[in-house]
Amino acid sequence: PDVNRAEATFICDMHATLGECVIYDDDRNIVLWTDIDGKKFFKLDLVTTVVDTYSLPRRLAAFALRPKGEKGYLCAWESSFQLYDIENDKALSDMCVVSDICEADFQRLNDGRCDPEGRRFICGGHREDRNKGKTTAVFYCEMVSGKLLCGKLQGVDIDGGVETSNSICFSPRGDVMYFADSPKKIIWKYHYDKESGTLSNKTVLSRHKGAGVPDGSCVDNEGYIWNAVWKSGVEPGAVHRIDPTTGEIVFTVTLPDSTSQVTCCCFGAPNMDVMFISTAAVDRDTKLETNAGGLYAVKLNIKGKTESRFCY
Repeated sequence: PDVNRAEATFICDMHATLGECVIYDDDRNIVLWTDIDGKKFFKLDLVTTVVDTYSLPRRLAAFALRPKGEKGYLCAWESSFQLYDIENDKALSDMCVVSDICEADFQRLNDGRCDPEGRRFICGGHREDRNKGKTTAVFYCEMVSGKLLCGKLQGVDIDGGVETSNSICFSPRGDVMYFADSPKKIIWKYHYDKESGTLSNKTVLSRHKGAGVPDGSCVDNEGYIWNAVWKSGVEPGAVHRIDPTTGEIVFTVTLPDSTSQVTCCCFGAPNMDVMFISTAAVDRDTKLETNAGGLYAVKLNIKGKTESRFCY
């Protein structure tokens, strides 16, 4: 067998249109992810293997866990942030509207993740129609005096603005943030100031070669980046493990079938050694990609970090 390659297994047939933002809740031993366009939220119990599905009031682009024992999530809706109890369909805070995101400009929020100290949630925008929409930016959300505040993240510095934010994740020490603007096929690395939440020292980590674009990412406990590659019908999608120093691909997770739109990945299970992979079926022929929009998993000899919680 190839020591630098592993094949994932198809585990959940959810038929998500745009399955995204898969994360693991280590407190409840559950895997969570969203179907952005389907306005659904999925919760997989790893003990019972039951998947609960919740209908959402609007599109959920990304979300963060809250401190253990507290209900709800920090939700990044299409153009706002809000503490929201999805399981009980109950708002837990007012919405913090992102004034720079406008549906009339074919924009919405997209990929997001909590910083390692739980101080702020970083979430980037997405231009839904490249022919019509305006470019967007990367935003933050934090809690100040009991109220959610949001604004534009400083230091991202993408020429011409951001088209599709992805790959937001942090080094184990929390002083490096990774970010991709998918159409540009580049993952950048920045110094992340934990106090101010600003970015600096932008450098290229990796340039994606070949089919597809970089989508969502996570980081393992050795600091390597795992990037889901969206190949949209060209060939089956994959997840690449990228060296944080050289940018080289050192390991690849493949899928067992023709699913091409791999969207995000996370480590989970009690030993943090199982990778879960979300996928999409946007404009795909499900006769050709029969499992598109499902969830995959693979056990690895590498462990991940537990997900940061929005602790404010």
